[in-house]
Amino acid sequence: MFHRFPSRSFLKITTLVAALLVCAVWQPVHAQSKERKEKLQLRFICASSLAGDQQVVLASLDDKGKWQELGTHTLRASTITDWLPAQAGELHLAVREEGTLKSICRFTCPEDSRRALVALTADPEKKVYNAHVADPEKLEFAKGSVLVFNFSPHTGLVSLGPKEEKIEAGQQRVAKPTLEENGMYRMLVSYLDADGKAVPCYDRQASSNANSRDVLFLLPDKTLGLKVLSLPIFGSFD
Repeated sequence: MFHRFPSRSFLKITTLVAALLVCAVWQPVHAQSKERKEKLQLRFICASSLAGDQQVVLASLDDKGKWQELGTHTLRASTITDWLPAQAGELHLAVREEGTLKSICRFTCPEDSRRALVALTADPEKKVYNAHVADPEKLEFAKGSVLVFNFSPHTGLVSLGPKEEKIEAGQQRVAKPTLEENGMYRMLVSYLDADGKAVPCYDRQASSNANSRDVLFLLPDKTLGLKVLSLPIFGSFD
């Protein structure tokens, strides 16, 4: 005998099944996203610091504006830290003042990043750090290449051999040196003045290490117009 199934009960069952299917799909994706966020690591590349050895706290703010500390680190000029545990989203470098934290730098690590390089330059007048965040995987920052950060207010022109790269103010770019037979290359850095004329400010022969990556900072300079700082990075990015 055929029994009619109540439509209301059928609707409830259908809704329940749909909800279970959504949970089955969402939970693994959510777990992967949470795992990736928690496993994110960063390295600070400090071109200049506000103090000789400055103790700072890497922290975030929760929804209620309460500080969540992730670790304490020391910043020094012309240094690169080891890989440090972090998290995606907005982060701060803070100092302790009168029992609380005060932010002196704010930056954001992308949600889809596994590694992040955070380049820092000190602003002594404002007593803060300026930060540029770079994802080495997205930029294809491979061994033997150079990552250029332009912290100056000028358009920079960087030659690592015969090829010239133009890096706008506030931008970053990875370049590959063209080596000569002796394994060296000419590093030439200029900037464009108000009339669009190239003004040379750095010219030297550089060597390339196939097992390292180099970071090149273009920094503002009152006398030269632009100052250049080069730092090598060794070790694995995996």
